[in-house]
Amino acid sequence: MFSIQGPRGRLCDRSSRRELLTIGGSTLLGLSLTDLLRLEAAGETSRAQPVGFGRADSVVLVYLQGSPSHIDLWDPKPDAPLEIRGEFKPIATNTPGLFLGEVLPKLAQQSQHFTVVRSIGVDPKGLRNHGAAIYMMLTGHDPTNFSPTGLAQPPSRNDLPSLGANIARYRPAERDSFSNVALCGPVLEGKESGVAQSAGLLGPAYDPYRVYDDPTRPIQLTGFSLPADMPLERLVSRVDLRRKLDESFAELRQRHTSFDAHYDCALALVQSSRAIGAFHLESEKPELRERYGMTKFGQSLLLARRLIEAGTRFVQVTWPARSDDEPMPGPDGSWDTHRNNFPMLREHRCPIFDHSLSGFLEDMAARGLLQRTLVVAVGEFGRSPKIGAPTTDNVGPGGRDHWPECYSFLIAGGGTQPGQIYGQSDRHGGWPKLDPVHPYDLVATIFHSLGIDPRTEYYDTLRRPRQLVQRGKPLLGLF
Repeated sequence: MFSIQGPRGRLCDRSSRRELLTIGGSTLLGLSLTDLLRLEAAGETSRAQPVGFGRADSVVLVYLQGSPSHIDLWDPKPDAPLEIRGEFKPIATNTPGLFLGEVLPKLAQQSQHFTVVRSIGVDPKGLRNHGAAIYMMLTGHDPTNFSPTGLAQPPSRNDLPSLGANIARYRPAERDSFSNVALCGPVLEGKESGVAQSAGLLGPAYDPYRVYDDPTRPIQLTGFSLPADMPLERLVSRVDLRRKLDESFAELRQRHTSFDAHYDCALALVQSSRAIGAFHLESEKPELRERYGMTKFGQSLLLARRLIEAGTRFVQVTWPARSDDEPMPGPDGSWDTHRNNFPMLREHRCPIFDHSLSGFLEDMAARGLLQRTLVVAVGEFGRSPKIGAPTTDNVGPGGRDHWPECYSFLIAGGGTQPGQIYGQSDRHGGWPKLDPVHPYDLVATIFHSLGIDPRTEYYDTLRRPRQLVQRGKPLLGLF
């Protein structure tokens, strides 16, 4: 576009009027000067939003704490030496040129719904442990709440808000729906629970509603049932009386806006059969529940789908094992395979993950929910390319150590283009080779998809300005 010659002026953070008018009195996109002034007055003269902005109405973050091996699941290296490529062979998918590890056969048949990003990585801030990487991934900021030895500190109201909390603040759900829900299990690092999951300094109104019950059994919701002597009509009357009193004390009400919003939302949820009804998984057909898998992880994904249908804005489904637990047999064991990586993945972790996530994507697509729901499946980092070669002193036979420098994630829906491979790692899966991605770029992409500018500023408890994402830009090539 050619601009009239002259110095550039700014209209707040928008393009200047001089930049928008083209040479010779012709107009941009058919707008007259009168139209331009009218739009400017309405705050609508900003440049067209980048591709993908606001394409999603909701987000499901499938957070695989403990971190699966990217080489064995998403980015096989069949031409690498045996001590790199490992025991698994690559298998073809429905996407031409995309191969996954043989332990993901069902996801391979659903690849037309997702893209694999193979070039995310970071030079870790602090120790190469789970906690620091978790904090970066789930807040979009460098870690601050860790001891000098790298141990997580208990969550506090001085913490920076989590991804879900910021979404709840800047794009809340409708009044009778949940804005921020955490399912399956808490984020666990060492002895601390809920690392990088709370709203921190934003206050409890933006904390996630936590449901960590085993959804293979009936879920007992807390906080959404009334005492026997308190019928709903009586509660509503009390709230109406309280609201009228508040209106008589406008200044006092101003000081408690956050609490009032929280209170009103809670009442709306008590009254909402749609929101609360999402938790009644027994209403689903048995064969569909089996397609998701009758495990804690599988049924949590089914609950996530039902919550999205009920208008929930953000759902985090966290793999139920502690990030740094010793991997154990069974459906809920850890991804932290410092030893026995291959039998654990082949026999325990991947059959559950493959079955359940593929069922979730298939069901979301069939219902038309993927169009407006962004789905991301990611761990806090990857695993070391060389098997049994310690980057710390904590690797045993057949194991892979922590590897934040390069790993992979799955992304689907929410306006992203499916059936792609984004980025490339080097021949051993150790470093990004093409289109490197920082974890903060992923966080920025999630905000961007929801129509939230990741550069939005707020103030921390010391009145310092903070952006929603410390740095990084949305991955526009995914849209």
